[in-house]
Amino acid sequence: MQQIEFRTSRRSIGRIGLGQNQELMVGSDHAGPLCIAGPAVLPQHARFVCRNEIVWIEPLGTAPLLLNGTPVEQAMAVKDGDWLAFGETLIQIRLPDGAPPVQTAATPRPPSTSTATHSAADIIVGRLPGCGLPIDSPLISREHARLILADDGVWLEDLGSINGTWINGQRVTKPVPLRPGDRVSFASFVFLFSGTALEPAEAGNRVRIAARGLTKTVIDRASGQPRHLLNQIDLVIEPGEFVVIFGTSGSGKSTLMDALNGRRPASSGQVAYNGVDLYRSFDLFRSGIGYVPQQDIVHRKIRMRNALRYTARLRLPPDTTPREIDANIERVLERVGMADKADLAVDTPEPLSGGQLKRVSLAVELVANPNVLFLDEATSGLDAGTDKKMMRLFADLAADGKTVVCVTHTLENIDHCHLVALLHRGCLVYYGPPQQAAAHFGVARLSDVYERLESSKADEWHARFLASEHYARYVRGRLPSNAEPPTPADAAPPTRPRRTRRLRALFDFRQSLTLTRRYLDLLLSDRLNLLVLLLQAPLIALAVGAVFETGGSLPERAAAESQVSFVLVLSAIWFGCINSAREIVKELPVYLRERSVTVRLPAYLVSKLIPLALLCLLQCASFLAIVTWMLGFPGSFGDRLVVLFLAGLAATGMGLAVSAFVNSNDKAIAALPLLLIPQFILSNSVVALSDGTEVFARITVIAYWGLDAMRATLAPEILALHHPDGSPLIRVSGEWASDAAFLGAQTAAFVLLTLIGLKLKDRRI
Repeated sequence: MQQIEFRTSRRSIGRIGLGQNQELMVGSDHAGPLCIAGPAVLPQHARFVCRNEIVWIEPLGTAPLLLNGTPVEQAMAVKDGDWLAFGETLIQIRLPDGAPPVQTAATPRPPSTSTATHSAADIIVGRLPGCGLPIDSPLISREHARLILADDGVWLEDLGSINGTWINGQRVTKPVPLRPGDRVSFASFVFLFSGTALEPAEAGNRVRIAARGLTKTVIDRASGQPRHLLNQIDLVIEPGEFVVIFGTSGSGKSTLMDALNGRRPASSGQVAYNGVDLYRSFDLFRSGIGYVPQQDIVHRKIRMRNALRYTARLRLPPDTTPREIDANIERVLERVGMADKADLAVDTPEPLSGGQLKRVSLAVELVANPNVLFLDEATSGLDAGTDKKMMRLFADLAADGKTVVCVTHTLENIDHCHLVALLHRGCLVYYGPPQQAAAHFGVARLSDVYERLESSKADEWHARFLASEHYARYVRGRLPSNAEPPTPADAAPPTRPRRTRRLRALFDFRQSLTLTRRYLDLLLSDRLNLLVLLLQAPLIALAVGAVFETGGSLPERAAAESQVSFVLVLSAIWFGCINSAREIVKELPVYLRERSVTVRLPAYLVSKLIPLALLCLLQCASFLAIVTWMLGFPGSFGDRLVVLFLAGLAATGMGLAVSAFVNSNDKAIAALPLLLIPQFILSNSVVALSDGTEVFARITVIAYWGLDAMRATLAPEILALHHPDGSPLIRVSGEWASDAAFLGAQTAAFVLLTLIGLKLKDRRI
């Protein structure tokens, strides 16, 4: 008789003896000899049979059944350590008597880096249903990785996946041998290699968060002394739990949440996701962490469906098909209750309510199907009814298996969560069910707890919590006894783990194309603003044509054409600067969130430069064409258009640089006079520049080189005119080509300055 033990990843659920040719039916039917309870398990799901001391399994009817990730359609032999997936429920088979291994026809071979073909001995891990180990998640590439059965063991190779394959926190860049006990991650899906099989570290790819000794220390600017924003916080959040963080003002709520999600790591302590140090392996979990900040992370002028589509293209693997993206978007919109408004922009034709806007921001995060979700003040400013609906939605997401953490000030609907974490002056003073919090502090209503906390020091409340049954049950009883000690401050990993980027090419064409298409969509959707930008060039040109006169004597003509050149250059600089000065700062929350996940600086900057350059070209061309037609302005139209375009492009870079350094639209607008007035004064047209001032103008002032290049296009007879003292009537410092080159160099310098400003914003991620 063959003994069969059935185990989950944590415990044994039963052992049954199976004789020769004896059959065993298993499923969720409690009346059967073995009940396998779980999602998608049918009452009669599969049948085991023992023949010649080998255990075989086959599904009953169309019941979904996988053996080590391979679909089972007919009887297949089972070995000791194999994993069976009954629907979504994973069960490991142990054969204590040692069933002989099943021989395979595939010949073991050494690992190969070729991905063009796959041997029958390989196990492909991917999103496709036909993969040997299918993982149905948008984070997984269609063919994500390959397990190679070689004569010297099992090797793991990444197949160019976007979210990576990892072994013990190290990204796989070439075939790597697996050793028993290795922790293998495909994106954020974590498995343990037992030597014979990959065992899921957490069923259903759910995340367990364990924090030990979290301390966040900063230097107080007033006193110069260290101050603890967080002080030795321990807590555990189980998979599928909805936890709310609240507390007194300045108690460290957002600091704790950002320490738990890795955005702002703690000064000391340890945060573990499913037993893996988050700070040391942040890139491993990056794609699986959703974060909804207080500000909206969706563009208001484009349709919601399009906004989600752009987000999906940025965050999902490149091999995700448009059909898969659309299906995922429909699922998300249905989940957040916004399917009926999917084809509307956020603020047109009727602005969305506060709750609906929060749902859209939540949908942006759910597109990537994260397994842990952090919400910062997600219900702030909402009425009581909407707050209740949002809290119910968060609870439903937790019921789907996601780990949900929310910071809130509103306590009216806090009973929808599983646990609450109450902070006071950086100390955790309560962690447990919300229904028992008031009794713990001896108040009638939970809202009275704030006044109660002020009656004693934070250390006293913290000590009282450590001695309570809530700490024993929900913290100490959950923390694993064999966990590594908290990371000391002097041995802590880098404080900015999210900046550790994979060694890829600096420029991502696909990402740049997606961002450019989205920016064009934004420009075209705000038609009134676009119309104003396009009309300002011809309207100013009509004014120039009506005011100036280029006839008369040669000196009069020279003065007029020099003045027209001056106005042309200044107008081009105005166009470029006003077009771009707000284009980064106005979408700062969106940029910061996308930058923390996937967006690269060159791709983002190119997505701004290309549309703005096209807009500037249209403005300069229409402006110059109307002025030339009205004034009969002689000279090369092409050369002048190049000069105006380069001046406008340099001004576009200057505006983007300002937008990258400021943090509000008002500051960007306030900076415009500081940018434009020096262009007028230091252009070498209004006043004669001294040696030092002229050197400064040559380096920093766009109008200096733009005007010099425009003057170089004037007629030779005009440039030949001189004052009575012999000095040129119209001074030209250089040649057209060299002046244009200087404009190009200034453009490059402002673009580099923009990149520096964007990089500095990484500190806010």
